[in-house]
This record gives sequence, C-alpha cells and structure tokens, in this order.
Amino acid sequence: MTLTQVAQHAGVSTSTASRYLRGQLNVQPETAARIDAAVAALDYRTGSTGRVARGSRAGTSAPGSSARGTGVVALVVPDFTNPFFTTLAEECADLAASRQIPLVVAVSGKHGERNGGLSPLIGGTDVLGGLIYVGMSRTDERLARAVADGLPVVVIDEEIDLDLAVDTVTVDNYGGAYQATSYLIQQGHRRIAHVAGPSELSTTQERKRGYLDALADAGLTADPDLIRHGPYTEQFGASTFPYLTRPGSAPTAVFVGSDIVAVGMLGAAELHGIRIPEDLSVVGCDGIRIGQWLRPQLTTLEQPVAALALSAVDALERAMARREAQESAGNGGAATGFEPARTVLPLHLVIRGSVAPPSA
Repeated sequence: MTLTQVAQHAGVSTSTASRYLRGQLNVQPETAARIDAAVAALDYRTGSTGRVARGSRAGTSAPGSSARGTGVVALVVPDFTNPFFTTLAEECADLAASRQIPLVVAVSGKHGERNGGLSPLIGGTDVLGGLIYVGMSRTDERLARAVADGLPVVVIDEEIDLDLAVDTVTVDNYGGAYQATSYLIQQGHRRIAHVAGPSELSTTQERKRGYLDALADAGLTADPDLIRHGPYTEQFGASTFPYLTRPGSAPTAVFVGSDIVAVGMLGAAELHGIRIPEDLSVVGCDGIRIGQWLRPQLTTLEQPVAALALSAVDALERAMARREAQESAGNGGAATGFEPARTVLPLHLVIRGSVAPPSA
C-alpha cells in the first residue's frame, strides 16, 4: 500500500498523512485516529523501518511550531543564464538560511519545459514544505495541482494566468517603463524604440504598456517598426541592430526590457557603427551587476531584488503557517477563507552614461 492510499482512506492530504507519520505535525485527535486507523487497515509500512508506530510520533512536534522543520522549500527559476535570476536565488537562499529553512533550487526552463526536474519536486508533497515560483510560463498546470494538494506556493516576478489562491510578489513594471521612457523624452528624444521580451509574459506586456503610454502622454506616436520582441538573451539584443538602423527611420534612443538584452546591444553596437550614447541612448531594466562595468555604464531600471526575496520568503512563511493551522484542524491543508495578497514593489531608475541628448 502507498502513502497516498492511506491519505485517501483517512480523508486527508498526502502531505498531512506523511508529516503526521513522520512526527512533524500535530493534528486534531479525530484526524490522528483516522490516519492511525488507515495505517492499520491497509497494513501500511514505511520503506525501511516497518510500520510506523504511534508512540514514535507522539510529542515530536510542538503545538504552535513555526514553518521550520515542515519540509524543504523549493525555489524554481527559469534559468541561470540571466544574472537577475542568479541574484534573486542568492538573496532567497541567504534569507532561508538565516531563518533555518532548508531550500533547494530547481530550474524549470524558460518556458517551463523541464518537467523532469520540476515535477518530482512539486509532486513530492511529502517532503516539500513550500514553493517559491519564479515563472516564465504563465499557465503551468503543475502549480494548480500543487496548490490543490495544499502545497504553500508564492509566485514571484511574473504574473500567472491560472486562477490560483496564492500570494504574488511583483514589481511595478508599468510604472518603471513609463518612468524610463519619460526620462528619454525629457532628454530630447522623439524616436524611441522598444526592444521587448517574449510577448506572452506579463512583465513584457506591462513594460510595453508603460512605454506606449509615456509616448502618448508626450504627444508622440509609437512606430510599430521600432518595437521588437524576443527572448531575454544577449544574442537577441545583438540581433536587433539591422532593424533599428534602417536609413531614415533609425531611433535615437531605445528602452530595453531586460539588461541582459541591453548587454548584447552594447556589445554589438560598434560592429554596426553605432556609438553609445552619441548615436543611440540605451536604458535597460533589471539592474544586473554587469551593467555598471560596461563602457558606457548602463542606465537601467533597478529591480529591488533584496525586497523581492524578503517579501517572497515572508509570504511563503505565512502560507506555510496557514497550512499548519488547516492541517491541525483536520482540513487536509486546504486554505479556507483566504484572500491572496499581491505585493507590488517599485523600480528605481539608475542614471549612468548610456543616455545623452540626441545629436543635432
């Protein structure tokens, strides 16, 4: 017999049954009795130590205990080629360590395609205590299954299309893009391009909306030929110049939706005879460390990475505490009467050397 069958027989989640049997969770007496009865009825045995004895569980988890010790927390990021995700993972790991929360990192792939690495984590609710999901796939059904099973989940950075009762932590992508574009307009630029990320992402959509509204509010018309969508990679940035250097239609400035794309643009500019910022002013987004080592240094919208990590870890601990309360009440970890919180943090414009007024 499997632990899932025991949980179904007892009318609780697999996570509740697993953690109770391992002595990591105190539940209501009637819930404990149902699980014990299911263990006896199904003759459930653990993999190496035989049937779990009630006496070995009793008293090992104090009432009112915190989320610590309730399982490993997984941080899921799309990839580590973008330094933004690396820095975010470092901040989350440092915070988790300071709070004695065991944390592992999984890479989902830029479109959530690495199922082999992620599914065992999400599916392993008997060992997984919570999930911080940094997503680039807006419709990852694995999240829905995890939340339905009672797994505490916090979504960070990207909005998701799934209607899930989970807390989200994002930044004001619209306001930041509006600020960056307005700054270029204030410098005298009128033909401003936008090199954007994948069109399906919420960050891309909000940054593009902020760019378009800033132009409109300044009485400027956006040129569709100056808006390019592509992946958040240096290669995409380097590939944009043939589209941005057409005679008679070249922009004098560009707002780039990601610093890593802007890095590719700055690296390839000389090959196309473009001087930064004399011929083309560039504003990026994310505030990755390499931007300040470029020549010229990259003007950018800086992400509040430390605040993002802190808000995400705090939200996850609250979610884990809610699950503890629900499981202790015998509700199988399902949240009831929960109104998801949405935290939106500001982006900060850091002005450096990659922007100048347009040449006469």
